[in-house]
Amino acid sequence: MTVAEARKRYPLVPREILKWAIENISDPKDLERGLFRLDQAKRIQLKYGV
Repeated sequence: MTVAEARKRYPLVPREILKWAIENISDPKDLERGLFRLDQAKRIQLKYGV
């Protein structure tokens, strides 16, 4: 996955975190799981104003 692809799939995750994750997490399943959870957390944060 490239940073551009990750940016489209997980728009709320900051670019520098996407870049770091893609460079440092070798297992694609772990990478997708982690980015998905970060995106979900950001959505919850925005929804509930925490």
